[in-house]
Amino acid sequence: MVITITLNPAMDRTLRIDNPLQPNTLNRAVSSIVEPGGKGITVSRAIKAIGGASIALGFSAGSNGRALKDALTSMDIHHDFVDVPGQTRVNIQIIAPGGQHTEINEPGYKISDGDFLRFLERVENHLDDGNIFVLSGSTPPHFSLKNYGKICKTIKKAGCKLIVDASGEELLEALKYKPDVVKPNIFELAEVVGDQPSIDPETVAVSARKLLDMGAQVVCVSMGREGAVVVSQENRQGLFANTNPKVIEEGAVGTGDSMVAAFANGMRQNIDLEEITKFAVAAGRACARLPGTEMATLKQVYQVYETVQLFTLDPIKK
Repeated sequence: MVITITLNPAMDRTLRIDNPLQPNTLNRAVSSIVEPGGKGITVSRAIKAIGGASIALGFSAGSNGRALKDALTSMDIHHDFVDVPGQTRVNIQIIAPGGQHTEINEPGYKISDGDFLRFLERVENHLDDGNIFVLSGSTPPHFSLKNYGKICKTIKKAGCKLIVDASGEELLEALKYKPDVVKPNIFELAEVVGDQPSIDPETVAVSARKLLDMGAQVVCVSMGREGAVVVSQENRQGLFANTNPKVIEEGAVGTGDSMVAAFANGMRQNIDLEEITKFAVAAGRACARLPGTEMATLKQVYQVYETVQLFTLDPIKK
């Protein structure tokens, strides 16, 4: 089973407007959709869309939290949230003609030490042999790195696999516990290792190998419409996958989460890394073809999968 962790969940409101967004004046929406959000929850939604199953863990608060849980239940996504005081945040995405996105994300609410301990107990209830955990997205305000590390340590100590999609200090903290997969994008990777962002696959692979040296077992670097680079402790030379022709994007929301979902689902099925890489790129690009926060179905992913090309990167220069 895949267990997703969303420490800072949200209700995502997507507004569509007919004309470009104009400041200091009235902008009218032509449609409005409200869905459960936060990166881990989006991973659960993507897993459901491709026919898999997961359990979503996290915190919920107030009427927004109740709405979030009700929405997941209606989607047939199992969840096990810790109820806390406060109000689950609301994120707003405004989509203008041509696909331009404007996002406004609320910060969330502070988690007390007691509530965190209750959450850690909830994680421990799911430490079954063979479970794959996905720790993804931002943390609540004032959430300590120590507690972030405790989550990683608890999962790895139990022998479960751990996928981390984080950035900055959280990614560095997770690397201490040798996560099975980390999925930075090119900007998050560059920030952590001190390199310049690049879309050249060999250059990206050089940076990604630094994360292997820091503890990651597999590094999947998402590069948007340029595909992805994957390196591992077993194949430090690395793989590069992209679609040909490149996918024309309708939206960018959830593309990285779809890649993480494909990785988790592929690991659950014991698929080899080459096939997981191709399927992850196909899932991300299939999601990019869809507007708003819609997740790609298995049929839509396989339509893109047929266009994915996989290359072995040049041997490492000594």
